[in-house]
Amino acid sequence: MEYQLPVTKTMRWLTNADAPYDTRIRRELISGPFSSRGVLWVGWFNSLVMCTVAVTLQPSQFFLAWLIIDSMIWVSRLALLYWITKHGSQKHPCAIDLSLLLGLVWAAELGVGTAGCLISGDTILQVLGCTSMVSVNAAIAMRNQGVPRYAFTQILLTDVPMKLATLFQPEPLLKIFLLQAPLYLTGMWLLLNKLNDNVVRALLAEAKNEIRATHDPLTGLYNRVGILELIENTLTRNRHADKHFALLYIDLDGFKSINDNHGHAEGDKALAEFGATLKSVVRLNQDSAGRLGGDEFILLMNNSGVTSATLAAQRIIETLQQASDRCARPYALQASIGIALFEGANGASPTCAQTLIAHADGALYEAKRAGKNCFRIAQTQFAT
Repeated sequence: MEYQLPVTKTMRWLTNADAPYDTRIRRELISGPFSSRGVLWVGWFNSLVMCTVAVTLQPSQFFLAWLIIDSMIWVSRLALLYWITKHGSQKHPCAIDLSLLLGLVWAAELGVGTAGCLISGDTILQVLGCTSMVSVNAAIAMRNQGVPRYAFTQILLTDVPMKLATLFQPEPLLKIFLLQAPLYLTGMWLLLNKLNDNVVRALLAEAKNEIRATHDPLTGLYNRVGILELIENTLTRNRHADKHFALLYIDLDGFKSINDNHGHAEGDKALAEFGATLKSVVRLNQDSAGRLGGDEFILLMNNSGVTSATLAAQRIIETLQQASDRCARPYALQASIGIALFEGANGASPTCAQTLIAHADGALYEAKRAGKNCFRIAQTQFAT
């Protein structure tokens, strides 16, 4: 599941939401506080045991309030997390920020409660409180590797109250905690940043490998594997939805003669140039372009009907013609285009990407037979 980035300035800073990475990587980095719900349940159980022991050993209003507040915070955190998981954070743009805020409130509450354990003078509570807090901080560091500033803020909120509490309890040697605090916090900060660096490196390497696996190095477009996967995903999303899209199957006219007469280097240059032409036609966050192989290309246009598809086809043909008129090259780069439409009307649904491509391919050859450098629309229209 992809989580939305925070919207408030403070939370964006704490989670480094404006880091110079791809949006998907930034969303992956922020997923730590929302993943591993089992860890949260274990954390709640640990807090419940700690607070219950405190109330049992020291039945004061402070520890009773700690038990109640801690339970309320945990219920709120888990309920909000389940709501985000079920409905998605897009429904409420501040849901992520609220969940992160509750994480900070919980950390502060844990720090104050642990401080109370130290001040109580009860040896059992002091030992349990300190060991519990240290183990929680270790879990914070491991769970929030992608957001070191946020994790360190949580650690500060848990650790600083406990350290300050040593000033208000009778055992002098416990004040050593104050001397140890800078070393502990510095170590945690270095650890968090090292863990974050490892995570970022892994995500960047994964993204780079994915691009290599799904993109054509010559044109920068999707390769055959990448574009076919996109078409399959589009079919899956729209099979039971009243949505429509268009698929343009494009073949460069006379490309073989370019290779034969002018060399493969010139042919590669022509392919790269056409890739740039397709990129100029693609609508951001809506369309996808890919190279099937050789001189065959696909343009997948989401939320598009016959009008948008024909306009795109005309623009491709006209752009190539204008480029040929401007450039003093010994050949003219032209294209024939076949269009297949998937619309929310009565008709047969395609079973796979290859079926849709086959109909666009049929229209492409109609364009070839019509004299090339033109487009044709497949007679079969697919519907949900």
